[in-house]
Amino acid sequence: MSGIRVGTVVGNTSPQEYRFFLKSFAAKLGDLVYVEMDVPEARSSRPEPQRQKALIWGRIVELSRFNPFLPAEAGQELAEEEIRLKDTVLSLSRDHVEGKVLVLGMTPPGDLTTMRPLNYPVSPGGTVVLPPAETVKTILTGKEEVHRLRLGTLIGRPEVEVTIKTNALVARHMAILAMTGGGKTVATRRIIRELLTVGYPLVILDPHGDYLGVYTKRDLFPGRKVRLFFPSVGVNEHNRDLVGYLVARMTQGFTDPQKDEYHEAAEKVSLPSDRDMPIGRFIDLVVQKLDEKKSGGGTVMRTLSAVKRGLRLVAEYMVAMEKSNERLRGRASLKEFPFEPMPDPKTSPAEFVQPNQASILYLGGYDHLTQSTIAAIVLKELFDHRAAMSNMIPPFLSVIEEAHNFIPSHGEGQSDTPSVEVIRKIITEGRKFGAGLLLVSQRPSRLDETALSQCNTFLIFRLVNPRDQSFVEKVMENLSKDDSRLLPGFGPGQGIISGQAVRFPLLVQVDYDGELETKAIGDENFVDAVTNWGKRPVKHVSGSNA
Repeated sequence: MSGIRVGTVVGNTSPQEYRFFLKSFAAKLGDLVYVEMDVPEARSSRPEPQRQKALIWGRIVELSRFNPFLPAEAGQELAEEEIRLKDTVLSLSRDHVEGKVLVLGMTPPGDLTTMRPLNYPVSPGGTVVLPPAETVKTILTGKEEVHRLRLGTLIGRPEVEVTIKTNALVARHMAILAMTGGGKTVATRRIIRELLTVGYPLVILDPHGDYLGVYTKRDLFPGRKVRLFFPSVGVNEHNRDLVGYLVARMTQGFTDPQKDEYHEAAEKVSLPSDRDMPIGRFIDLVVQKLDEKKSGGGTVMRTLSAVKRGLRLVAEYMVAMEKSNERLRGRASLKEFPFEPMPDPKTSPAEFVQPNQASILYLGGYDHLTQSTIAAIVLKELFDHRAAMSNMIPPFLSVIEEAHNFIPSHGEGQSDTPSVEVIRKIITEGRKFGAGLLLVSQRPSRLDETALSQCNTFLIFRLVNPRDQSFVEKVMENLSKDDSRLLPGFGPGQGIISGQAVRFPLLVQVDYDGELETKAIGDENFVDAVTNWGKRPVKHVSGSNA
């Protein structure tokens, strides 16, 4: 086995970790290294213990540097007296670098594709070797002949590609977690690009327009289609109580007598069989039915008035959010985007999901409750089609940006979030039916712990908040304490990936797909806007006295 000798194993060792002295500048934090040593063979009928050669693979998780000839007392005296170190007899060339290696497993010297757990302590005095790039690539992928997508490279070794198993991602769910600016959107674009390149169906819930650049750069994906939808939620026979649900969430809700009056009136409204009725129109018809009810005493009339007030509030909220979304889509930077009304996922699921298509649902302008309601409707119907094995739609992956708003923790208003139940069902049962989830969030501690723990692959970028770090440690079974200490120091696009999509945890530098960005959203120059504020003509609102 070739490679560069970088250090020597020292001190007490175990099958899980060891320490070593590192030759100066010979290796870096995160590098994969190996030690060749004898390990016991499996027990046989022979009485004498047998041994065999093995390569013990590990990752450098800690480095510390010290100089035994430069004591702290001397350093303090130099600082106080403002004496230059080179004017003393103290040594500058006796630095020691000590490293800690987390053991990943062992392989026979002649078969790098078969890795097994190490069951014997690492040999003190063993030589630590930095392997060549080709050897590392073999170790990372193993012998499995499966489809893989490129994520990036190893941190510190840009010549070593990091790929992940595609099926483990799309079938067994993945979570991308990072603080703002850590690289989660960059990583999500990278995965979207790779999956769209191979034609895998995508449904992207985009609250802020972060992924609209996928449409503007669609020429990068010949033979693929990118469709842009805006919410268009209506009432039909299958969700007749949608308005009642919104009333309960957007207002103080109905009392039991008010619920009875509402349901009685709503049942009298005839709904078209071939299309959804707009929510505003449905509410108008329910109010008409309530107005037709003239009989009853003062208590009944007060009940009816309260029901109508709640319905009108919901109508006003919905109209306001629809107009807000329409205004966002109407901005000069977005006018060229061909947004379409959202198709009915129940009756037209293939409009959402088909091979060689990415469907982006732009949710800008809607509050969290309504976004959650829309997500619940879309995801439930699409999952039901897959679970029914109706062959109406193929397997697909749903990308959920700002996932903490769609599946929050118990302390974050979970009972008021309609999408929680749907996402939980998909994340527990989706792998059986080809319905995968990619959850993206900058606040891991606000996510539902049960759902997040069901993700089989994690990509974690920079996290500074102690609460988020602790939460990630709790839900990721194979994230070590040493790895968690690295999280605050990651740069943009740097993170650790762990789970079924990779052979073992890796420090990765995710590829940056700058060509998929768009300046249509999130690139406003607010300083120029304020500077030129008084130089622009004022648009008067029609009907005002200005």
